[in-house]
Amino acid sequence: MPTTQRIISIVADRHLHERLRAEALRQGKSVSRFVRDLVEERVRPPRTRRKGGSALLGLCGLAHGELASVDIDRELYGR
Repeated sequence: MPTTQRIISIVADRHLHERLRAEALRQGKSVSRFVRDLVEERVRPPRTRRKGGSALLGLCGLAHGELASVDIDRELYGR
């Protein structure tokens, strides 16, 4: 399957280019790699949290389901 590459030119003024170059050097990257990483970070879809179980049930350890919630309700609410 053939791939397509797109070439994008970015024009920055002297001051911005020097800041980019200094930051890239600080991170041990080339300016082009630094800019690619910035762009990829911005266009990447946001990470979504997996829908797991209740965080409260996770803290309960081995207790599961209604057994844990009944005890927690009784402790918290006196029911």
